[in-house]
Amino acid sequence: MSSFDYCINVAVKEKKISQKMADEILDAPDQAQVIRDIADKLSRERREKVVDAIRISNAIDAMETHPDGLGTGLASLMGKDITGKAKYGNVDFMQKVYTKRFLAEWANGLEKFSTKTFGITQDKDGLEKFVRAVYGEDVGDPKIMQIAKDWRAVTENMRAKFNESGGSISKNEDWLLPQHHDMQRVSKLSEDEWVDYIKPLLDRSKMLDDAGKTLDDVQFEEGLRYTYQTIKSGGMNKAPELGAPRGMGSKLSRRGSEKRFLYFKDGNSWIQYQNRFGRGDIFTTLTDHIQSKASDIALVEVLGTNPRNMYEALKSYAVRESVKNDKPISGSSLQYYDNLYKVISGEINGGQVTGIADVMQGWRNIEVASKLGGAVLSSFTDVATATLTAKYNKMSATKVFMRQAQLLKEQAAGGGEEARNVLARMGFVIDTTMGRAHSLNRYSDTYGTGLTAKVAEVTLRASGLEAWTQAMQKGFTMEFAGMLSDSFKKSFDDLEFKEVLERYGINKEDWDAFRKTEVIDYKGAKFANVTLDKSTKFHRMILQEMEYATPTMDARTQAITTAGTQRGTGVGQGVRSIMQIKSFPITVAMNHWMRGMSQATMGGRISYLTTFAAGSTMMGGLSLQATEMSKGRGARDVDAKFIRDAFVKGGAGSLFADFFIADTRKYGQSLADSIVGVQGGTTMKIHDLTFGNIAEAIKGDETNILGEGVNLIKGLTPDTWYTQLFTDNMIEAFRKEVDPNREKTLRKMARQRQTEFGQDQWWKQGELAPEFVQD
Repeated sequence: MSSFDYCINVAVKEKKISQKMADEILDAPDQAQVIRDIADKLSRERREKVVDAIRISNAIDAMETHPDGLGTGLASLMGKDITGKAKYGNVDFMQKVYTKRFLAEWANGLEKFSTKTFGITQDKDGLEKFVRAVYGEDVGDPKIMQIAKDWRAVTENMRAKFNESGGSISKNEDWLLPQHHDMQRVSKLSEDEWVDYIKPLLDRSKMLDDAGKTLDDVQFEEGLRYTYQTIKSGGMNKAPELGAPRGMGSKLSRRGSEKRFLYFKDGNSWIQYQNRFGRGDIFTTLTDHIQSKASDIALVEVLGTNPRNMYEALKSYAVRESVKNDKPISGSSLQYYDNLYKVISGEINGGQVTGIADVMQGWRNIEVASKLGGAVLSSFTDVATATLTAKYNKMSATKVFMRQAQLLKEQAAGGGEEARNVLARMGFVIDTTMGRAHSLNRYSDTYGTGLTAKVAEVTLRASGLEAWTQAMQKGFTMEFAGMLSDSFKKSFDDLEFKEVLERYGINKEDWDAFRKTEVIDYKGAKFANVTLDKSTKFHRMILQEMEYATPTMDARTQAITTAGTQRGTGVGQGVRSIMQIKSFPITVAMNHWMRGMSQATMGGRISYLTTFAAGSTMMGGLSLQATEMSKGRGARDVDAKFIRDAFVKGGAGSLFADFFIADTRKYGQSLADSIVGVQGGTTMKIHDLTFGNIAEAIKGDETNILGEGVNLIKGLTPDTWYTQLFTDNMIEAFRKEVDPNREKTLRKMARQRQTEFGQDQWWKQGELAPEFVQD
C-alpha cells in the first residue's frame, strides 16, 4: 500500500472524510486534482482535513525517496538538500521563489521606493503619496497611482495563491495595508492613552462583530483595549483561558487580531499611526509583508494547514520507521531538524525580551558596520565558487564573468536600473533592493530597522559589497536563464545539462511545458522567464545554484547559527552574539564541502574538493594582498605562511581553519572574537578598560585608560576599506599623544611584519599621510 493510500484510509478511520469520498479519490487517475475539486466544495474545516491528507501523503512519499533515509528526507523538505539527492522542493527555497515572484509583480514599486545613494536617500514623499493612493485618493501622479494599483493586485494574488495552496482567507476589500506595531513604542503609552490616540484615526463602519454588524460602543472599546494588550504582551493575552471580547472572539482570532481588526479611515491616518507606532519604515513594512505571505504559502504548500502539527507527525513517522529499519535517527539530528523547522516557520524571531533584544541587535549592527567595511575585499573568493558552480551546472564560467563585469561597469557608471528591472521581471529580485543591508546576510545575522541598521546598511553599501554581490548574483542568474533560453529548441534528451535538471526533479514534461513560455529580450540576448514556470522547479533551481555561486546564508545555516533559539530571549541573544560573523564559513561548509562529499565516486569527490580548495586559496591570496594594501602595508612574500593564510582567507577550511590554522585577522576579528564572537571581544575590551584599569590602579601598576579607550572607539567606528586607513591613522595619531608607549609598540609591530612576512609600510601607522605625500 502506498503512503497516499495509507493516509486516505487513516483519514477514513478517524472519520475525517467519508468512505465514499475516499473511494472517489483513490479511484481517480489524478488524485491530487480530485482532492482540489472536492476541497473547493467543502466547508473550511473539512477542506483543511483533505488538504492535510494530501500534504502528509506527498511529504512521506518524498521522504521515502531519499537514499540517505527518512531523517535526511525530512530535513530536505524544510531546507535545501545538502547531499544533492532530493528531487523534490523544500520550504526554504519555495519561500524565496514566492517572495521574488510577488516582488516581481510589484517591481515598479521596488524601483521607485527602494533606498538610493548607499541606502541614505529614499522617496519618502512618494511613499506617503502611495499610501494615500492605496486608500483611494487621487495624488496627481500617474506612476504612483499605477504602483498603488499594482499593490492591490499583488496582495489579492497572494491571498488567492494562499487559498489555492490550502489556506482559507476570504476576500476583504477593506484591507489595504499591513500594520506592524512596535511593542516598545506602544508600551510607552498607557492603555487609555493609546485608545484615545487611535480612536479618531479609525473607520468604525468597517469594524464588525462576528455577525457582520458594526460594533457598538462597548464592543468597540473592548476591542481596542484587547488589541492594545495583544500588542503590548506580544500576543500572550490570547491564551485560551483569557479569550477575546464578547461578540467578536472567533472573528478576531480568525482574522489575525490587531492586524485585521484596525481599519484606518484614510491614508493620512494610516501614515500618522505608522510614524508613531510602526515598526520600520513604510517600504520595509510593505516588503516584509510580501515576505511573510510568501513564507505562509510555502509552509502550507509543503506542510499543510497546521505546519507545526504536520512537522511533528512527519518527525514521529521518520523516527518510528527508522527504528524498524535498524537505522535510528540520533538525538542531535532530531534537534537539528527542530531548529530547522523553527527557522522556516519564523519561530526563531519570537520571544518576549524585546527591549534587550533590540539593544543587543543594535550593538551587533554597529559591530557589523565596524568589522565588515572591508568584507568586499574578502569576497574575491566568490570568483572561485562561481567558477566551480558554473562548471558543475554545465555553464560557461567565462560568460558568467563577462556578464558580471558588464553589470559592475554599469553600476559604477551610476546605471544598472534597466538590468535590475529585467531581472525583477524574470523573478530574480536581488535582496539588496529591499534595503536593511540584506547583503549583510552573507556574513552576519541582520535584523531590525532602526538607526543602527541604517548605519550598517550605508557602510556595507558604501564599501562596495552590495554592488559586488548584486553583480555576482545577477550575472550568474542571467547566464543560467540565458542557457535555458538558448536550449528551448532542443528536446529534453538532447540537452547537454540534462543531468543538472534531473537533480531538481525536472523531467521531460516539465521541460516541454517550460520551453513553450515566452522569453525576455534584453539588449539582443534572450532569457528564460522563470516566473512563467508553473512547476516552480526551474525558478528554485536557479535560486539554489545562485547561492552556491555566491555563498549566502540559508535556513540550514540559520539552524546552526541560531541553534533554534528565539531572537527575543536572553539565550537567543547570547547565541547570536557568539555566532556573529560565522555564517559565511558555515555556509561554505554546508554548500561546497557537502556537495563535494556527496559526489558519486571517490574520484569525483577528490576532483570537486581539490578544485574548490585550489580556487579558493588562489582568490584568498589575492584578497589577502588587497587587504594588506588597504592597511598601508606592502605585498607579502609568497611563501608557505602566505599559502597557509590564503587558504584560511579563501574560506575552504571554514571555521576549522579559523580556529586551528589561522594566525591572521579575518574580517577584522581576532581568534578570541572567532570563539566568543565579536560582541564578546568588545565586552572583554570594555572590561579591561574599566575593571582592568581599576584593578591595576589598586595594585599601583601603570594604567592606560586613554589608550585603551581610544582602541575601543577605533574598534566600534563604522568604516569602509578605502577610508579605514585614514581614520585608523587619525585615531593612532591621537593615541600616540595619550599613550607614551604607543610609538614604541608601533615600531615593534612594523619590525615583526618585516621579519615574518617581508612587508614594508607604504603608510606608517599614526601618520596622517603616507611618506610620498609628505615628501
